[in-house]
Amino acid sequence: MSFEYTEAENPIYQATYLGFHQQNCILVKPKDCSKVPITLSYWEPEPSYLNWRYQRMGEQIKELEVKPDDIWLMSYPKSGTTWCQEMIWLVCNDLDYEKGKSVNLGDRWAYLEYGSRTDVADPFHKILSAPSPRFIKSHLPVALLPDQIWTVRPKMVYVRRNPKSVAVSYFHHTVSMQGYSGTMDQFVHAFMKDQVLNSPYHEHVIEFHHLDYPDNLLLLCFEDMKKDLKSTLKRVCAFFNQSFSDEQLDKLAQHLSFDSMKDNKEVNYSGFTERVLQASKRDAKLTDPNYKFMRRGEAEGWKKELDQELVQELDEWTKRKLVDPENRKLFPCSTY
Repeated sequence: MSFEYTEAENPIYQATYLGFHQQNCILVKPKDCSKVPITLSYWEPEPSYLNWRYQRMGEQIKELEVKPDDIWLMSYPKSGTTWCQEMIWLVCNDLDYEKGKSVNLGDRWAYLEYGSRTDVADPFHKILSAPSPRFIKSHLPVALLPDQIWTVRPKMVYVRRNPKSVAVSYFHHTVSMQGYSGTMDQFVHAFMKDQVLNSPYHEHVIEFHHLDYPDNLLLLCFEDMKKDLKSTLKRVCAFFNQSFSDEQLDKLAQHLSFDSMKDNKEVNYSGFTERVLQASKRDAKLTDPNYKFMRRGEAEGWKKELDQELVQELDEWTKRKLVDPENRKLFPCSTY
């Protein structure tokens, strides 16, 4: 067995889930990380907080065949993944908007560890049957990715987002998608204790930014994309060896605007959200904007939802986690 599995309890989750209750979680730590080309000295990954179902597929993920023309998108949850999926897919498919309209985003991309989040008869079918180039997304940390990634070295994109924005967005996602009935305060404190799925958060970001993966890794930032999307589009196009006119890039930027994305049924997961709410008898929430998969898409929306005490706690948490000043640059913070 390649992993150490230990029990993980989150009493807040256990007490505050309704309908789609939180499944039992485990802490997962690989026994051997020698294949990961990381530049951090004396690196040893922290255990990852994952659904218990991960035990059924962890070995298969590590042994998964990786293809040279694969396109991988990595992120901690709620960091701008869906936004980047649509952007990358269009750039790599010659801006074929019509094809994008005919196939929803969930079918254009395979979700590597989806079978660890819910019961799926054949969790690897979509990846193994996908035509080349395969588009694959994952929220796993570097230590749990397929071993072949580090030798085959396909194109990989990683997107990060401000921890305060992640905490707020993840809270609303957990409420709408998993029936969480706890408070924002309770969820944020669980987030800071690394007791929400795919945590620990800071390590997730830092490890991807310290990979020795020259030329084939593109690092993006949600806040930079909000500030100047067109510059990001140019970087993405160059990374994938694509070239488009300014007019084409302007059209793409408009297509990728939040107002456009939130109303695009092929990318906004509205059907999935509706099914979850109806199955959990929360039909009254169908028109509530806070229960949409794509809710606000703001760079600093956290300022409207977090009280000053929580902001201070989140910033202090980041300060405690980060000793290296270079790593601190990855996490905008008001107190250092």
